Amino acid sequence: MAVKFDFSDMDSFFKQGYAEVKAVKEKVGKEAVDYAVKNGSYQNHTGTLRKSNKYSVQDDGLELRNEAEYASFVESKGYEVLTGAAIYAEKRLKEEIK
Repeated sequence: MAVKFDFSDMDSFFKQGYAEVKAVKEKVGKEAVDYAVKNGSYQNHTGTLRKSNKYSVQDDGLELRNEAEYASFVESKGYEVLTGAAIYAEKRLKEEIK
């Protein structure tokens, strides 16, 4: 007995799913950058450190970064630059994508 299946609609199903996940990652990325700007515990002398918080959406996740050369130095001194935002983003992604 031969059974025939039609999977022609699967491509559009997966494309829609990927688009929905990407939209969530974009939303959470923006939220995480806002979180980093609002919750940075350092003095913002020039404004560069806060403006340097960025995100990008990758196929396999969400990348948060601070493009200021000295961001990791500031964090190493015990100040909040981007680490809290990364923890926030992980929590939000888990809430949004179940």
